[in-house]
Amino acid sequence: MSSYVHVVLFTLHEGVSQSEIDSMIQDAKSLAGIPSVRRLECGRRDESMQRPVSDTGYHVGLLVCFDDRAGHDVYADHPTHTAFVAQHKSRWANVRVCDFVAG
Repeated sequence: MSSYVHVVLFTLHEGVSQSEIDSMIQDAKSLAGIPSVRRLECGRRDESMQRPVSDTGYHVGLLVCFDDRAGHDVYADHPTHTAFVAQHKSRWANVRVCDFVAG
C-alpha cells in the first residue's frame, strides 16, 4: 500500500527565539488533528548530525503522511493548516517542500 508524504524544511529568520521555535513546533503538532493526516512529526534539526551529505540549511522539519494526494489537498486547504501558515510565516526565511509517493 502506498502513501503520500509531505516534507517541509523551515529556515527561520535570524533572531527567531527558542520560545518562538517551541511555539511553532507545538502549533505544527496540532495539524495532526486534520482528518486526512495519518502521521505527523515535527522538530528541530539535529545539529550534531554533521555528515557531508546532511542538509544543515534549515532549523525545523515537518513530516506529514496521508493515504493519497487527495488527503494532502484536504490538509492544504484545511483551516487549521491555513491558520498555522498565517501565524508563523513571518518567521520563515525559506521553506522547502518535498512531496512524494511512498510505497
